Amino acid sequence: MANAIRRIAKGEAIIKRTGPPYVEPSATDDVAARRLGSRLIQRLALPLALLTFVNAIDRVNISFAADAMRADLALSPEAFGFGVSAFFVAYLLFQYPHAALLRRYGIRRWLLGTVMLWGLAGVLLACIASDVEFVAVRFLLGIAEAGFAPGITWIINRWLPEQVRAKAMATVLAAVPLSLVLGGPLCGWMLGLGGPAGISAWRWMFLFQALPNVLLAALAFGYFPDDLGRSSWLTPSERKLLASAAAPGVAEPIGASIRDPRVWRCALAWLLVMTGAYALVFWLPQLVRQMHIGHTEFEIGVLAAFPQLGLVLGLIANGRHSDRTGERQWHVGLAAMLGGVALLAGALFPPNWTALLLFAIAGFGIGGAQSVFWALPSAMGIGSDRISVAAISLISMCGTVGGVIGPMLIGMVQQMTGSFLPSLVTLALMLVAGGIMVIPLSREGKVA
Repeated sequence: MANAIRRIAKGEAIIKRTGPPYVEPSATDDVAARRLGSRLIQRLALPLALLTFVNAIDRVNISFAADAMRADLALSPEAFGFGVSAFFVAYLLFQYPHAALLRRYGIRRWLLGTVMLWGLAGVLLACIASDVEFVAVRFLLGIAEAGFAPGITWIINRWLPEQVRAKAMATVLAAVPLSLVLGGPLCGWMLGLGGPAGISAWRWMFLFQALPNVLLAALAFGYFPDDLGRSSWLTPSERKLLASAAAPGVAEPIGASIRDPRVWRCALAWLLVMTGAYALVFWLPQLVRQMHIGHTEFEIGVLAAFPQLGLVLGLIANGRHSDRTGERQWHVGLAAMLGGVALLAGALFPPNWTALLLFAIAGFGIGGAQSVFWALPSAMGIGSDRISVAAISLISMCGTVGGVIGPMLIGMVQQMTGSFLPSLVTLALMLVAGGIMVIPLSREGKVA
């Protein structure tokens, strides 16, 4: 009976929006939508994943250069944590302006500007000489990257069929931990080269990883369409199916999103999950150093990649399973709780290989929650008949607050106590709380 009521409600929404009565999609339509979705993942999500890969390296390479930078610039752990958080302060403040630019100028010009600015900030980071300059450049990088994640989320929700959205999001998000799986050993290798031409190795690392952004910005401008429905590589039947499957991009005022309690439920859950996720990413290499199971920079980079590999596996496995079953809340909630419990166990365990394995399991849980989360707002009825850039930006902004809280909390506590344990326990409990909060939410955004 409940399913029948939902189908009737869905039909009424479509009648209101398009005119024709709602027709239950056939198995053939569903197969065709999945086929189109797989093609869109290859032509759209994979290129976005490449940009995300480069973006993630630009964002977290300081976690590998931290010790060398602190020695050269006399940075305290607290100052380093503040610099990391400065990125997220800018990221938080400039997300909605980015959304407005994306709507006004389209995907191609928006990507050209933001990716070019990543590269400039990376070059400037290679030239800093003080903690003040470090904070300022990280703030600039936050401005450059502020709208990237919500922009990509909007593109996927706007153009990909619902049947493959979690898989597409997992494909893009997997680039973040994959950047550490592959980029971690690369950063460690570059930091171990010494100082060519009398310039510190960490400066060469930032410069080398920033310059490709200029080329990628130009390629993105030429590759991505502003209107995917007019792409030449789509067949006429695919264009028709895309038009029926894609959600109309509505430039809804941010005030409407602020008044929607369902948006705030999602936002709070995302805040709790991302606080733990960001902290683990930015402080993991230094945590591995304290375990004394890696001795060279390259070994530390390889070992720090294991939890990120777990995150990649969680993104892919949980996202695909959620798409197959159509269930969202339990996939997000249980994965977040698994991440929290494993992070707590790893923090309490002696610093050895077992603790590293537990951190990898924590990564699996965190990745699983992230991959499915952005399919959750639609499952709750947010954007079920239209996609609001404002709602996505608002939820993403609250997750960014986690990027401010997590790294700063660990930096302050680590400087005061000399230990990661108190802050890791707090972050683990936040992950568990986020998971518990998600599970009772029904499609209508009410407690079941």
